[in-house]
Amino acid sequence: MISGFHKFCFLVILIAMVSSSYSTTLEETFKKRIDATDKTSISVSSRNGNITLSGWDSPEIEVIARKKVRAANPEKAREILNELKISISELGKHIEIETDFPAKRSAGSGFFYWLFSGSFISDVSVEYTINVPHEMDVELRSSNGKLLVDNCRGTIDLRTTNGKIIATDIKGALHCKTTNGSIKAMIEDINLKEDMNFKTTNGSIQLYIPEDTSADLEARTTNGSVKSSLPITWEESKSKRIRYGQLNNGGPLIYLKTTNGSIRIEASK
Repeated sequence: MISGFHKFCFLVILIAMVSSSYSTTLEETFKKRIDATDKTSISVSSRNGNITLSGWDSPEIEVIARKKVRAANPEKAREILNELKISISELGKHIEIETDFPAKRSAGSGFFYWLFSGSFISDVSVEYTINVPHEMDVELRSSNGKLLVDNCRGTIDLRTTNGKIIATDIKGALHCKTTNGSIKAMIEDINLKEDMNFKTTNGSIQLYIPEDTSADLEARTTNGSVKSSLPITWEESKSKRIRYGQLNNGGPLIYLKTTNGSIRIEASK
């Protein structure tokens, strides 16, 4: 008599055999350039895949999207790849880039029908590489993927769920939020009229800001520490995990919060 454990092992092996021996991977690259002479902001939304955005000297926006699909057979992979769309809209001075993923569909009934009918999908992703003019407000959204932004000036809003966030050579205001991932932000020149926030659940936060910044600070962690080499005047507190402070003359609030991780605030290099 076959035990429940052995049945489970059999199914695991069966799935592994099907996914490895009968899977097909297809890739396709989407490229487009957009005149950005009168554009002031851009937003990018995706579900699976990293987004890398950099500022450059050209008055154009360059979008490179690498689409990748892995499915049970070539026909199914091609069908899904054709349904995976990159949508770009020009809304006045704003550019909106959206990723339209294939809708989930039911294929018959029963586990073995799903396993052998060609409806088995193990990977659908889009990885973006985008270049924009330096001075532009940026909004990036993803569910499973890291966000990397470099050499941008403006208000930068970065949000993902499973992925780290890295922002370097930023001039302006920065907002970062993730769930499972660390945050590293290097700000060369801060917009002193706007609050900034940096939030994660599982990950550390490293913030680099100019030493002459005037700002109020609030830093919170549950399992970790809060440290800084900047001349921050910290309020007296019984907890080393919740800190309120003032840098120079004080000003807009810089809010940092994590649950499992440490917070470190340093001077921009």
